[in-house]
Amino acid sequence: MVSDVFNEDKGKLINAVLNSKTLAIIGLEKNTGKTETLNFVVENIKSKRKIGLTSIGTDGEEKDIVFGTLKPSVYVDENFLYTTTEVFFKQKKLLSEIIHVSKQSTPTGRLIIARALEKGKIILSGPQSTHWMQEIVKFLSNYTDIVVIDGALSRFSQGNPSIADSIVLATGAAYSIEKREIVKHTRYIYTLCNLPQVDEESRKVLEKSQNICIKLNNEWKETELTSVLNIQKIKETIGDNFEAIYIPGALTDNAVKLIKDKEIIVRDFTKIFVTYDSFVKYKPNIKVLAKTNIIGITVNPVSPNGYILDSETLINELKEYISDIPIIDVRK
Repeated sequence: MVSDVFNEDKGKLINAVLNSKTLAIIGLEKNTGKTETLNFVVENIKSKRKIGLTSIGTDGEEKDIVFGTLKPSVYVDENFLYTTTEVFFKQKKLLSEIIHVSKQSTPTGRLIIARALEKGKIILSGPQSTHWMQEIVKFLSNYTDIVVIDGALSRFSQGNPSIADSIVLATGAAYSIEKREIVKHTRYIYTLCNLPQVDEESRKVLEKSQNICIKLNNEWKETELTSVLNIQKIKETIGDNFEAIYIPGALTDNAVKLIKDKEIIVRDFTKIFVTYDSFVKYKPNIKVLAKTNIIGITVNPVSPNGYILDSETLINELKEYISDIPIIDVRK
């Protein structure tokens, strides 16, 4: 019975991936299994799609530099496209053809887009900014059917809907050995991914603005302010009578505290830096200009120090709150 449910969820996840053009795999913490998730996804779609791989950081190293633990390698097949940097390209052991070399540089050299000419292991390394990632994804899309981004919660920009049309969350024991904490945090990120989208008329007005905007008497007005640090100044200038506020930058705990009774609009969920406790305490009414399409959650029950959770129990507890997307242990 359990295996039937797993196979059903696995099939749902792979079908959702196959319907994506750009997929971001986001780890909620280091070592939550995002690279294993990437390898799982790739293994199940490689016969059906031309694949491009990139990363917001560096992935595929054999050892975790923080924990000293062995890490899963990133595997590619012949004709896969991937991004890396000059230092790591020289270290590779598989034959590859260079497609593009960037003018911009990273701490480990210029970015290289290469085509694998045989099977092997690689170290993925990618662009360090949202704009650069958009350019790389666009370039890879010209040669592939799907681009898969290996990312992390701390660098959530790769989950931006303008970059990825789908995301998979990788969670697990690396976040906490307490199942309750894992479930709580995963539910929270899932909730942020599913915040409602603002009405179309407001979206068209706000997406053009780089400044804070307020809705007064049912009409949007642009201010000269750009940061949430200036929200108190807005309230001092025009009072507390506005109905809604658009914040183009980061939404923080302090901002939510000051405007908890207003409708708050942000660009997308990657702009929300509100802690779980503040979110629960103030219950902010948040909407987004662009909604995120979360298509699945993967669970890694093994922590970096070797503690192992029962993934079946963890998945069942997550499913009590999250029932509309597949949740799987990619190790099974």
